[in-house]
Amino acid sequence: MKTLKITGLLMAALLVMTLPVNAHVRFGGGFAFVPSIGAWYYPYFGPYGLYGPYPVYQGIYSVAGEIRLKTNVKDADVFINGAYAGKAAKLKSIWLRPDTYNLEIRASGYASYSERIYVMAGKTMHIDAQLASVPRS
Repeated sequence: MKTLKITGLLMAALLVMTLPVNAHVRFGGGFAFVPSIGAWYYPYFGPYGLYGPYPVYQGIYSVAGEIRLKTNVKDADVFINGAYAGKAAKLKSIWLRPDTYNLEIRASGYASYSERIYVMAGKTMHIDAQLASVPRS
C-alpha cells in the first residue's frame, strides 16, 4: 500500500513537471495519451485485471492539424473565421483543431485571398497564397 502511494506521488510529480510553464493563446496541437486501468476483470486475473493496477497506455494520436502558409507579401494580415490571427511572416505554421475554417489573407495594395479549408487531425495542409497587386488609380 505504501509503495502504491509513493508510485502515485511520483507519477503526479512527473505529470506536473511535463506541463508547460506558460500558456499560449492559440492552440499548439500535440498528442494525447489514452489511459485505461486494466483490460480484463475476470476472477482468474486478480482484482485489478490482466495488467495490474497501473494505467496501460493504449495509444497516442494526434489531436490537431497543421497549416503551412506561404505568401509573397510578408506583412499581410491573416484572418481565420473572421478573427485576426497575425501577420503572415510570423504564421508560417498554424495548428488548428480538426474542422472547417475560412482563411483570408489581406494586405493593402493587394487583392485579398480567401479559401475555405478543411483541417484533419495529424495532417499538414500547404497553402501557397500569391496576392496580386491592385493598380492604383
